[in-house]
Amino acid sequence: MLGTTLRGRYKIVRKLGQGGFGETYLAEDMDLPRNPHCVVKRFKPLLTEPQALQQAMRLFDTEADVLYRLGTHEQIPRLLAHFEENQEFYLVQEYVQGDDLSTELKLNQQWSQEKVIAFLQDVLKILEFVHQQNVIHRDIKPANLIRRAADGKLFLIDFGAVKEISTLMANNQGITVAVGTPGYMPSEQYNGQPQLCSDIYAVGVIGIQALTGISPLKLPKDPKTLEFIWRNQVQVSPQLADILDRMVRYHFAQRYQSALAVLQTLTNLTINNSQRSITKKTALTLTVLAIIFSLTMLVIPKLQQIFSFTSQEPSGVTNFLIYENLTYGIKIKYPQTWSIKEIGQYNTTTTDVAKFLSPQKNADKPYQSDLTVEIEDLKQPISLDEYTSSRVNEITQFLADAKIDRSRLTQLANRPAHEVVYSGKEDKYTIKRKAVWTLSNNKAYIITYAAEETQFNDLLKTAEQMIDSLEIH
Repeated sequence: MLGTTLRGRYKIVRKLGQGGFGETYLAEDMDLPRNPHCVVKRFKPLLTEPQALQQAMRLFDTEADVLYRLGTHEQIPRLLAHFEENQEFYLVQEYVQGDDLSTELKLNQQWSQEKVIAFLQDVLKILEFVHQQNVIHRDIKPANLIRRAADGKLFLIDFGAVKEISTLMANNQGITVAVGTPGYMPSEQYNGQPQLCSDIYAVGVIGIQALTGISPLKLPKDPKTLEFIWRNQVQVSPQLADILDRMVRYHFAQRYQSALAVLQTLTNLTINNSQRSITKKTALTLTVLAIIFSLTMLVIPKLQQIFSFTSQEPSGVTNFLIYENLTYGIKIKYPQTWSIKEIGQYNTTTTDVAKFLSPQKNADKPYQSDLTVEIEDLKQPISLDEYTSSRVNEITQFLADAKIDRSRLTQLANRPAHEVVYSGKEDKYTIKRKAVWTLSNNKAYIITYAAEETQFNDLLKTAEQMIDSLEIH
């Protein structure tokens, strides 16, 4: 497979893993700028009779639709494509660069109670969304939780539903094949009857593993009840221990029946702990801090009168002028105190049309905040989701210490658009950006506000007014 280009688009560059019925590869998307990485999963049905393949294709399409819906969550990789070639099935998904959780769960190393609670809340919020789609993951384990290198966000990958595609038609008796991993898979799932709370069981097991530093396969169980025996391995609050015990009950009817129910209990636990932790000493500390804060609020206005900050707009209404470029069919408003640098620089497929520079008044802060308008010619029609995947991958792969702060749908020039706020290192500075892009007439229109991180909010409101004023003809 290495070096093969599927569909004339996805070039296989490295093998990532292999299971009993298929393989996973790292690929380059040759149709998108800079050829960002993606993940290609190949599945081989065990039976190849025409009727069996038709049934396989129907199920494949159904499961792909599920994955597409799940990929709308910001912590689940997006499905970019699915297709069949030579009686084999392929899924193409967003590539999440980072390490899986097993690298953090080292043997005999115990997480703090606070870290475990934060982990549980993070994963359960993803799980709440998954279960709202009437989907059971069925294979939650440390290897299927990836911490993205760019921002430390956890991603849930490798849904068990996909494994059914590869195991379908493994027999002609209609027997359900168990999907899951020993240690993290409850008894009902092993018997081929998974429940929503089967996923809750798996998350609870990981929580116990993190607290104790012991693999679930090595944790003892009560011979009568088959419940985990683990509390004697670590000092833990009885309240958190009770929550974890209920998450991993042997019989599914005795567990929490929804991720939301666990989240609510954890929230109550953290609130109660916070209230109990406020001692007289803490209260005194808070009082002192309040006094310091009040004094600071009195002093800051005086300092602002003394010192002139580099990029901050003067108070009052900002006067805007209009910039119009008939060649590229755009119009945008900009503050009269800003200068324009018409670039018109063509780089491969992207043209930097214009850059608007904020006033630079203080040489001690050499990075000059700016707003840039770019237009990119697209090789072929693609969706906003596909283009967004390309841009985000480009940010995380090519920007040093990249961190994604926000990624969401929005509008630009009265068109559907996507907004990403991110930061990264450039020379010795940390630069923060807000980029918004939309697609029109086989072109991508990108408008980006950039500033040194500590000054980002100074001109953000002005930049947003400029972004909102963009017109595309």
